[in-house]
Amino acid sequence: MGITNRIKGRLASAYAGGLTRAQKIARAELGTTALASAVLLAATRPMRERLRLLLRRRRRRGDTYRGRIGGRDVSVVNTGIGAPSAEGKVLACLGLGARLLLRLDICGGLSDDMTVGEIVVATSAVPYDNTTRSLAGEGEIAASPVLVAAAREVAAGEKTKRRIHFGPVATVDTFHHQSDADHRAWARRAVAVDMETSILYHLARQAGAHALAVMAVSDVRLAGLDPFGEGAFPFDDYYEALEAVTAWADILLRGLSDPLPPLGEEGEPIAS
Repeated sequence: MGITNRIKGRLASAYAGGLTRAQKIARAELGTTALASAVLLAATRPMRERLRLLLRRRRRRGDTYRGRIGGRDVSVVNTGIGAPSAEGKVLACLGLGARLLLRLDICGGLSDDMTVGEIVVATSAVPYDNTTRSLAGEGEIAASPVLVAAAREVAAGEKTKRRIHFGPVATVDTFHHQSDADHRAWARRAVAVDMETSILYHLARQAGAHALAVMAVSDVRLAGLDPFGEGAFPFDDYYEALEAVTAWADILLRGLSDPLPPLGEEGEPIAS
């Protein structure tokens, strides 16, 4: 079957009668309405493959994979790169009942004393991207405090010398057209830059879901560490950090309570 016919089949399935709006969105965005309540999100292929292999008894569901981590049912979802793509995928996940969303991927460091292979835990997101700004304005959007606290416990038990940064991430629209001036400007409000976290945090907050981004530093422009540049690049450190982020996903999911406490309108946990 050609790609055109596959797309037509996907759309026909999505808009078939008997489905709710959320199910139709999920069919169109994910190719399935069967999703776990815990979701691992990745935009890049190397990270998605590592997360897929993390699942036990995994099976494919449309464009997603579903399996077990510890005693928890988990799905792996490809967000695509950038907030416009991630918006549809995250909305579909939330519409199917996902209440724990972990973004595990890469980011750019914004300080010249950072290096490739370090870890960033995004305690909040600063939306410089047009997608999130159009929906939520320019204000900082916090991650789930429950997940941030859990991440701090993981960091405290980290046995390597890898540096771990907790702080805001700037979410932007461009990748290859970022400049040194851009990075210096974003560094006034954030420790790292990515292209998806702000829309994840905004949509999760609206749905009362828990969300957190844990990312490997893949480049540090202000320190001359650019995988697309002419100089030497520490690819071994980069790939080791991807493995470390994968391990964080495993540890976090095994350590979190199930279910997680509900969140209030301001994102604060509500005591049961």
